[in-house]
Amino acid sequence: MFTLKRIFILFISLVTVTANQLPLPSHLLATSPEPPFVEIPGIKSSYNALIASDTLNLLAARLQFSLTITHPPDFLFGGFKNGQWDGIVGQLLRKEADMGASLNAITYARYTAVDFSVPVIYDVTGILIPFPDETSKIMAAFLPFSIEVWIAFISSTFLVYFTLLIEGKINSSRKKFGDHAMWVVGIITGQGVGYNENRLGLRLAAATWCLTMVVFIYVYTGVLTALLAVPNYVPIINTLDELATSSTIKPVTIKSTAVDDIMLNAKNGTYKLIGDTFRKYPNETLVANTLIGVQRAVEGKYGFLEPRMSLLSLMENDRKEHNSCRVTLAKQTFYPRAFAYFLPKKSPFKDAFDRQILLMQQYGFIIHFQTKIVLQSNRCLLLKKKVRSRPPIFTLNHVSSSFVILVFGYAVSFLCFIFENMWNLIDYLYDF
Repeated sequence: MFTLKRIFILFISLVTVTANQLPLPSHLLATSPEPPFVEIPGIKSSYNALIASDTLNLLAARLQFSLTITHPPDFLFGGFKNGQWDGIVGQLLRKEADMGASLNAITYARYTAVDFSVPVIYDVTGILIPFPDETSKIMAAFLPFSIEVWIAFISSTFLVYFTLLIEGKINSSRKKFGDHAMWVVGIITGQGVGYNENRLGLRLAAATWCLTMVVFIYVYTGVLTALLAVPNYVPIINTLDELATSSTIKPVTIKSTAVDDIMLNAKNGTYKLIGDTFRKYPNETLVANTLIGVQRAVEGKYGFLEPRMSLLSLMENDRKEHNSCRVTLAKQTFYPRAFAYFLPKKSPFKDAFDRQILLMQQYGFIIHFQTKIVLQSNRCLLLKKKVRSRPPIFTLNHVSSSFVILVFGYAVSFLCFIFENMWNLIDYLYDF
């Protein structure tokens, strides 16, 4: 397997800087508000930041420039607030830096203020939520079957009981009401209660009930065992719509990012509902960094909105630190977008950056960086833990075979009952 160093040597040997490319400065000042570019106590590097760092280092080596990393005074990525740009965008507009070191989402508002390199990665927005508690199993005995199955089962039980009772009355059986009930319940519970009768129709009805219960009880036992053995977790929310309309959990995101920009400027729909929450509770819902965002999700009352791949790495970092899953991801993702480097308008080295980034993508460097980071970042996903959003419930369709046996057996036993009684009547008339 090729090491990164060997791939890099191959990359250098295959790709050369074109002769007509403008000479680049030997030193660039880049800015970023996040690790690994700057140290912030308690905050580890996210997925996007690690991709940005690996790609930028390779760009510096390939284009032969050195880097100095600074950070925005407000530690923000770049949003338009109160008539001016903050964060990285503000620094570039004030000519305090040559480029943004972080990968930032391409938005129309930012496009009007700065330039972007070609996209380095693409991602969707995920929702980080508190890891749910295991659902209670106090009613587990009733969960394997749906209501319609339970109704069919109870109805069949009474049908068998009254069949035995009526047949016994017709044929002057010595068995009492309790004897019939005890036998029916004994078959259901597997107690093997005896039922000594020599009439063919009755024996067929009894055999049918026994076979039906074998199928029914084994299905019930298997489903109940699986239900008790496998933990079942129900996420607090699964979609952005549920988050927007929830009375128990609020959305949270990092301020001056693409997510808060699109939500705060939405005019209708789910995005507007999220934006209204941001406006109503700005101190709770618009946070400074990912550390606070994850802490909000752990509290159990917030859903943290961030690029999904970054949330995966944050989730794994939290799991390693606390040796347990405290957060997970909601099922739905939204707002797909491209991520690129910020550059000043009419930057003289945009063309060189674009060319080298495209070559990195062509030769698999970006995919290599992504695979290296994300490979182990999914252990707290509910899907990986093979959990369900609801317990398995068998409908009438799943257990219909047992009731087919019952219906068929009853039909045959009824015919035998008619035949036996007609035969006895003929014998009686003949003797008379």
